[in-house]
Amino acid sequence: MIEYIGKCLLLEEDSEKILVAGDLHLGYEESLNRAGVLVSRNLFKEMIEYFERVFSKIGNVDQVILLGDVKHNFGSILWQEWDEIPRLLDYLSEKCRKIILIKGNHDVIFQPIVKGREVLFLDFYIFKDFCFLHGDKDFPEIHDSKIKYWIVGHGHPAVKLRAGVKIEKYKCYLVGKFKRKKIIILPSFFEGSEGSDPRENDLGFAWKFNLLNFEVKIVGEKLEILDFGKLGKLE
Repeated sequence: MIEYIGKCLLLEEDSEKILVAGDLHLGYEESLNRAGVLVSRNLFKEMIEYFERVFSKIGNVDQVILLGDVKHNFGSILWQEWDEIPRLLDYLSEKCRKIILIKGNHDVIFQPIVKGREVLFLDFYIFKDFCFLHGDKDFPEIHDSKIKYWIVGHGHPAVKLRAGVKIEKYKCYLVGKFKRKKIIILPSFFEGSEGSDPRENDLGFAWKFNLLNFEVKIVGEKLEILDFGKLGKLE
C-alpha cells in the first residue's frame, strides 16, 4: 500500500511500515545569515511540528527513510547542522526502529554528524521491490528488473496555478513511469521555498523523465492530497 500523507509517503509492505520524506535542508537559515540575509530560525520547530502531525495520524513506523539533502551547506558543517540534525535523529528514533539516510548532493560532508549513531547512510536503499534514492546520480543496481518502484527526492517539484490574475505555487508529487518502473518524486520537506515548476526549470535528475506525462498530486494544508491530472495538461 502506498499512501500520501502531506509531504511524506507511507508504504506498507508485508506488515512493514515505512515513512519517507525528502530534502530537509537543515542549516538553510544559517547559510542565509552568513550571506547577509537576516531570517529567523523557525524551520526546525516547524519541521518537528509537521512530523508530529504525520505521526499522530499514522502512529509509529518500522523505518524512516530520508531521501538526501538532510543538510543544506555543501562545503562544511554549519553550527546549525551540528545542532539540528542530531536533534532530528533523536526525535525520529523514538518513532521508528530503523533510520536510513540517503546521500544527497548537499550531504558531501555528513559522516561526522552521524558517527556512532545507529543509522544507515547509503547511496540508495532497496527494500523488496522499492528503491529509494536521491535522484542526482544513477547506479547500475537500481535498474534490476525486480525493482518496480523508484522513490526519488532532489527535484523539489512544485506547480504554479493561476486563478484570474493571481498565480500561486504549491508543493507536489510527480508520479509516472520510466523504463517499466513506477516513479514517485517527492516534494521537498523544508519550507524555505515551495520548489521548482518542471514546466519552467530542469529539476536536475540523472534521467530524462518525460515529466509532462507525470501525474500531479498537490500537497494540501491539512495533509490531504489533491489530484490534478497530468502535468502537461495543467494551465
